[in-house]
Amino acid sequence: MDDLGTIAEAVSVDSRGHIVKVGTEKEVMKDLGPGVGLVRLAPGQVLMPGFIDPHLHLLPTLAQSLLGSHNLAPCLPPPYKEASAPGCESHADLLSALKSMRIAAETQVNSKEFILGMNLDPSRQQFVAGNCGVSGNVSFMAQPKLYLDNCVSKDRPVLILDQSGHLAYVNQKAFDVVCKGAKNCTTPASVTDNGGRWRSDANGFTGLIEESAGYAPFMAAMEKSLPLGLVQTNPIQLVEAYEKDIQKTVQELRKAGLTTLADGGLSSASQIQAVKFLAERRDFPMRITGLVTYDAATQGVVAAPGVSPVGMPAQGIQPTGPACDPSQDPQCQLPRWLGVGGIKLWVDGSTQGCTAWLESPYQYLSSGHCPDKKEGEADFQSVQAIVDSLSPLWKQGSWRFQLHANGNLANQWAVDAFSKLQLQNVNPHRALLIHNTLGQEQVTQNISDLRKGTYVSGGKKVPALDVRVTHLIGHVAYWGDAFNQMLGKESARNIDPVLFDRRHGVPFSFHSDSMVTPARPLWFVEQAVTRRTWAYPDFKTTTVLGPEHAATVEEALRAITVEPARQHELDAWLGSIEPGKVADFVVLGANPLDYDPAKGGDPTKISQIPVIQTYLNGQPTGNAND
Repeated sequence: MDDLGTIAEAVSVDSRGHIVKVGTEKEVMKDLGPGVGLVRLAPGQVLMPGFIDPHLHLLPTLAQSLLGSHNLAPCLPPPYKEASAPGCESHADLLSALKSMRIAAETQVNSKEFILGMNLDPSRQQFVAGNCGVSGNVSFMAQPKLYLDNCVSKDRPVLILDQSGHLAYVNQKAFDVVCKGAKNCTTPASVTDNGGRWRSDANGFTGLIEESAGYAPFMAAMEKSLPLGLVQTNPIQLVEAYEKDIQKTVQELRKAGLTTLADGGLSSASQIQAVKFLAERRDFPMRITGLVTYDAATQGVVAAPGVSPVGMPAQGIQPTGPACDPSQDPQCQLPRWLGVGGIKLWVDGSTQGCTAWLESPYQYLSSGHCPDKKEGEADFQSVQAIVDSLSPLWKQGSWRFQLHANGNLANQWAVDAFSKLQLQNVNPHRALLIHNTLGQEQVTQNISDLRKGTYVSGGKKVPALDVRVTHLIGHVAYWGDAFNQMLGKESARNIDPVLFDRRHGVPFSFHSDSMVTPARPLWFVEQAVTRRTWAYPDFKTTTVLGPEHAATVEEALRAITVEPARQHELDAWLGSIEPGKVADFVVLGANPLDYDPAKGGDPTKISQIPVIQTYLNGQPTGNAND
């Protein structure tokens, strides 16, 4: 995965886990002394740089694994079905998915404890009117409180998180708990000031909650014994109390070929410490780097009650890196905790959650899942509001910045915000647009111009800023048909616009955004190369979404190795197999390049390539029998 596209026969690694030579077997073996260990791959196997997921949410992903039947996600399409939620066949119908939670309401004794569900997805799960004894045709999105009361429980508080991560649904009892019984409860300032919304109509709150700031009060009100509640209240306790249980999820990530994870939004010092604590466990098989949310970094340390923010300076959260640098210190063995060096900010919400920020030629169709949303919405009132929020951190010159932007207008706002900030103070670090979902070629051209130093803002040429993009490629495979209905087929074909990236020289990577989609890098490659999508719930209709945006296999492999390493400024150590870098590898049972359709290969089989082993610092992470 170097810039020359080298395919080599052999690689040597020293005792510190540094790559020494790469080349032919004869070249690599030359001058090696006695006692050198030899690992010879089986016929057909290949060695690659370890896979990197450049954007996921680790603590919620681990908490999700503890919820079992409360995972309400619909089934995945046939090629990926093995990672679907347990009993997902019963979740094709939205209200049946809700009814599956009713047993918890009837069997648990503590009536004050929340009933928690995750990964409901009204954009893909069918709504069948008349279920749960509700008469009439009121849509679920118009009145989720009504359906949670009737399908799940009226007597216990219910909180259900949407699979997008940007919506939640609550019943009346949940409002009663959070509002502490107040009859004229209003949306708290902590919600509205941070981009959250509690939707209401003439009869009061509907039960539709938007953005993480919106559902944060409900998360805080949950009993601390609930795993997801601990993500907010005491994440270190989550890791300690459920360590054995979360190992299954950790091992699934390893078995997918991942050697490095980037946590895309740690919202407190205690969350940073929890992820660091996990990474530094002796048997943890991956490296972790992280981003901190802009508000947490701006406001300083916010630790949970009774949790000491060990290692955090009094002036607030500061950027950190790994404890040592192998390129500077020849004795350094790169640690698994790579530090928190990035800032995360959300410009808009979710495309499938009806809260992407769009402009012509795109808008939500009145006949689709988001009938009243039109151009969607942003999390900020203006570009200048984004600039004002980031300016204090930007001026420090020590942070990387990554902006979540789904809609085409959200991406343009991100470009404009970066431009204004760069005109104020030149930031030498790489910047990233997370998702860059609904493509528009002019926006990609603007990103390219900003990279080259030719973009003009307010009549001034903006100093070059190395802006890159990362796509949630699962949008194509899982939501493609839903986007056809929500946005129209011509608009939906430009989801994850690899053609625009290639045409304008904008480097791109692929990510999971887990919990939103499974962190399976070989799935990303297949999804990007084939652009196949399926119609829920029966998957009988299969189409190709925007075939012009298909990636080559090599592009897709770079998008899970060297490109994410560059985006997180880890490429001095990781992402490619080159002398001086760290020996983080994955061994595959077949060569993905052989599956490229340009070579006569079948890219629909890429996800079936077995992961044999991963290595950190040249040492295997799994047992021979795994």
